[in-house]
Amino acid sequence: MIGRYPASRELNGIKGYDLMLKKEFLERFSISEDEFREAGLDWDDLCYIAKDYARKLPELQRIRDEFLQEFIKNKDQRTGLHSYRTRVKTPWHLVEKIIRKRCENYLKYRTLTKENYMKFVTDTIGFRGLILYREDWVIFHKYLIQHFENNPDLYIHNCISDYHADKDRYMAEPPKVHMRLGDFSDIYSDWISSDNIFDRKHYRSVHYILKYQGVYMEVQIRTLFEEGWGEIDHHILYPYKKSDPMLTEFSELLNRLSGMGDEMASFFKRLCDVSSENFKPKQTIVNPRLDYEKPKEKLNEVDLSSIQTVQDAIDSIVKE
Repeated sequence: MIGRYPASRELNGIKGYDLMLKKEFLERFSISEDEFREAGLDWDDLCYIAKDYARKLPELQRIRDEFLQEFIKNKDQRTGLHSYRTRVKTPWHLVEKIIRKRCENYLKYRTLTKENYMKFVTDTIGFRGLILYREDWVIFHKYLIQHFENNPDLYIHNCISDYHADKDRYMAEPPKVHMRLGDFSDIYSDWISSDNIFDRKHYRSVHYILKYQGVYMEVQIRTLFEEGWGEIDHHILYPYKKSDPMLTEFSELLNRLSGMGDEMASFFKRLCDVSSENFKPKQTIVNPRLDYEKPKEKLNEVDLSSIQTVQDAIDSIVKE
């Protein structure tokens, strides 16, 4: 079935834009016809979801702003955050995600319809908190669990039956740590079950899914180093070039460097807690210039006037 959708890059909705064909939507988001068929969704229903969601955007933006005002703004000392970013997902990126999720996990998303899609999508509102040091994550985690109940009985297992309309301000999924193989997990293991600490090939972030004012929102916590790599990786690879082995390998190299940067930053912070008396000034370890400013014996001077040919130069060197 051929459908239409706005061609322009939408920010706040879908009205007032030129229309383009479904084929152009698939090309824009690098979705093949086979993937679209595998998702098993009707194009008209997807267009309905996009229009319905566009009408919800002002309310979602209001909820996002109230979350920031209540929990984040002017609370740096309590949250441990250096800075933060937020976004509300746009209509056609929502449609794209629904298609991809149906392909990746059909069993979970098979009952998604144009009437209930908001119970399945947990990141219409996104918040990303940035921290200087990995250890600062503990401050944020302790702050968050003071305000959002972390009760396994409230976790989502079935998107329809586990939507608790009468409850709010709780974690809808267990907190999850994504880290690179070889990273230290000590700072997380005291707070998060080992079942929810994942060693992935190249990805670092702590994820929370919260229910706030009736909608789900995603909270991610990263260090500044992780954010720098993540932005480059997202711009180059996600989600359209994940299969490119050359780009993937280069992204992994950048990820290793960002991880090393985090480790050095944490080590640097720990050094600040060590008394200066335990450090020796550099000159007590190395006595500069002593060995090469005062040679033990003077080199024989060479009479340059005696050197007339290349062979003369060689002979003078041999003599020395």
